[in-house]
Amino acid sequence: MALTFRQKALLSTPLPATWMSNVVIHNVYVKFYTDVIGLDPAYVGWVYLAFNIWNVINDPVFGVVLDKMRYRPGRGKFLRVMRTTVPFMLLGLIAMAWSDPSWSQTTLLWVFLIELFLFDVASTFYLIATTSYIYLAAPAREDRIDIEVGKAWIGNVTSAFATIVATQLLVGDTVTEHTTMATILMGVVALNGALYLIPVLRLKDPPELYEHGDAGEQTVTWRQLAADARSILRMRAFWAWFAWSATALAPMGMYFTAFLYFMDHVIRSSGTEATIIDVGSMAVVLLLLPLFARAIKRIGSRTSIFIGLLPYVLGLAALLFATQWWHALLCYIVLMSGRHIMMTAGAPLEAALVDENERNTGTRKTGSFAALRALMSAPLIGSQTALYLWLISAFGYDQNAEVQSESAQLGIRLATAAVPIGFALVGAVALLFLPYTRRVEAELSAFSLERRGTRTAFTAPESRALAPRE
Repeated sequence: MALTFRQKALLSTPLPATWMSNVVIHNVYVKFYTDVIGLDPAYVGWVYLAFNIWNVINDPVFGVVLDKMRYRPGRGKFLRVMRTTVPFMLLGLIAMAWSDPSWSQTTLLWVFLIELFLFDVASTFYLIATTSYIYLAAPAREDRIDIEVGKAWIGNVTSAFATIVATQLLVGDTVTEHTTMATILMGVVALNGALYLIPVLRLKDPPELYEHGDAGEQTVTWRQLAADARSILRMRAFWAWFAWSATALAPMGMYFTAFLYFMDHVIRSSGTEATIIDVGSMAVVLLLLPLFARAIKRIGSRTSIFIGLLPYVLGLAALLFATQWWHALLCYIVLMSGRHIMMTAGAPLEAALVDENERNTGTRKTGSFAALRALMSAPLIGSQTALYLWLISAFGYDQNAEVQSESAQLGIRLATAAVPIGFALVGAVALLFLPYTRRVEAELSAFSLERRGTRTAFTAPESRALAPRE
């Protein structure tokens, strides 16, 4: 039996909460630190390089720890991790706004790096635990697609608050004083904190979710870890999907940062015009998203991704020639439509990898998949922010200049549009090797549904509950 609308809406909430945090941390604060705090863009690039080297180390460890963590009757497993990590993420969000512009460049660099470290440790645990939980609670392909649509709606509506505030603060000169800006950003953090409360208070973590396939009873040994890794690395689908995800949409991880620089220094729009472009383009996409989801269910996820790739590339290419704010609006409507078709279609494919591996080995390894992807792709995906900042710096970007030079503006155009096009085309080649046809997707969805049952995530825990069986 399919999940109800209310249940799918509730499962759509946890990840948008952390998306909003990431918008602030990895997008808003980048421009905030260069243009308000005064940290040199090249230094911000070095901070992100060090930050992503750290991710190469911690993400694999965290993924394995979560896979092997035991379910505790009355306390749960993945939901317990989600509840523990939220306060640390909020602390990182608050601390980053209050760095003092009078500090030296070296001090700002180290403070920024330490604050990123605090946020990322908590965020990584939260993200892997949440993804693992949702795969268990929504075992069917159709439900996962609907949840992805719900995530897009909730995530974009709530993150719009952060982006509206950011465009008003960081595009144009309506507000320029640091303390005022930091205080306003605290309102964004407060909303983000409220959003986290919905999933951590309303969701349940009953033992029925862990009766089949849970690895919590396995002993963590090098032999076991090697066996887990081999079972994943032998999958053709893993390699194809890894190559796609590490290239095609990687630049979109810092989309809003690029948007801020592009609108402020190339289009030279007002904060209001930038807000209209950001919110308006996504409003159109969100209205179309249920239609996109219906088509994806019918024609299959892999085919849908190829279809979405066309408007994505065309929209980016048009940005190379945009000169007016309404030009940019049209470009972002097209490219964001393509992006969200690909993201919505990709959600069930991510889960299908875990389902196929469970069918082959008997245990679920969502965290191990995340660990291997992080180990293999963090140097590439995580380098996007550093690459963007290094590129605009090489073309002569000057954070103190009121008007950027023609060379600097060209650098921003290339970093915002041409680089993502190149990554997308490389990813399209990799996707050709993904073996998940519509028929294979349906088979894996049926297996997952049989293993999990239905609606168990919304069953109240009972005192008679036993530890999950292997």
